[in-house]
Amino acid sequence: MSRPSVMPGGGTAPLLLAVTLWAHRKLLLIQPPAFRREYGLSITQVFRQTCLDTYRSNGAPGVMRLWLPACGDVLLGALAEYSVLILGTLKGSPLMVQYRRSASFIFAAFIAFVIAGIGFQKSGEYIMQSSLPDTYPALSIAYNAMMVGAVVALLAVLVGGIPIALAALRYAIAHRRGDILARFAVPPIALLVIIAAGFIVISYNIGGNTAATIHTPARFAAIGSLVFLFILGAIASAYAVVDAIARAEIPEGLLRFALLPGVVATIAMVVMVLAHLLWSFTLWQHAPDIFWGDDGLLATSTLVGMIVQVVVMVVATLVAIRALAQGFAARNATPRLA
Repeated sequence: MSRPSVMPGGGTAPLLLAVTLWAHRKLLLIQPPAFRREYGLSITQVFRQTCLDTYRSNGAPGVMRLWLPACGDVLLGALAEYSVLILGTLKGSPLMVQYRRSASFIFAAFIAFVIAGIGFQKSGEYIMQSSLPDTYPALSIAYNAMMVGAVVALLAVLVGGIPIALAALRYAIAHRRGDILARFAVPPIALLVIIAAGFIVISYNIGGNTAATIHTPARFAAIGSLVFLFILGAIASAYAVVDAIARAEIPEGLLRFALLPGVVATIAMVVMVLAHLLWSFTLWQHAPDIFWGDDGLLATSTLVGMIVQVVVMVVATLVAIRALAQGFAARNATPRLA
């Protein structure tokens, strides 16, 4: 049984410190089991000592300032560890590993872009139905560029991704790999769960759907749960598909071909980022009441919503560009037999 942390003066650590240490231990559960077994205890001990030292010198505010960096360290560490696990399951030569890695990162970047793009589309519907696009054509140009870019990026990802997915499915069936088939089942299951949740919210009108109820806790909880479920489903689906492909043997030609649609998808992402910036700048210049208003999801800040969308889009685009650069570098560095 663990003993309470003894503080100067004979007292025990306050509730804030105990809760912080407990939350950190629970957060470590997102790390892979093997990592937790090897490093979990030492990480917990170091963080505990850091919290105690910080409490002695700066009190409760100092401990609270540790929350964000500690959370970030654990999340980034988990991402790195799971990336190592996925890369460790990749099959083939170093060249094929790089091809597969590039295709996987481009796909993941596209999924992140889709999440941000849906947020833009929902927040832009009201504006496009007003007279603003007729008065300021830049809004129509930006919105249409976003829609066209989304279609082009989707088609490019499908052209490059469907042959790889079919090859992985054929491999799984031929070799009776239930683990691969189970991972391909995650996206349709996630979609069904999201549809069912949306049906429940709409059918029972949870939280209401009027101006008077849009800010109620019930409405926030209902819509917020749907948004969280959608994002979680998208992340789980993307991870499952990438992991499934990593476990299969894919012909090198398919992986090499996927770089070309990846170029198209990445160019479309760049165009959409620029279109979003044009959209935001036009609203700022000509419709400041909307730009500084509360026309975001559940009548939240429009500006905050646009900032989140742009940040996600820019990060996703940079990830895709880097993945392409690494893929083509590996392709050009390796001579092919005539």
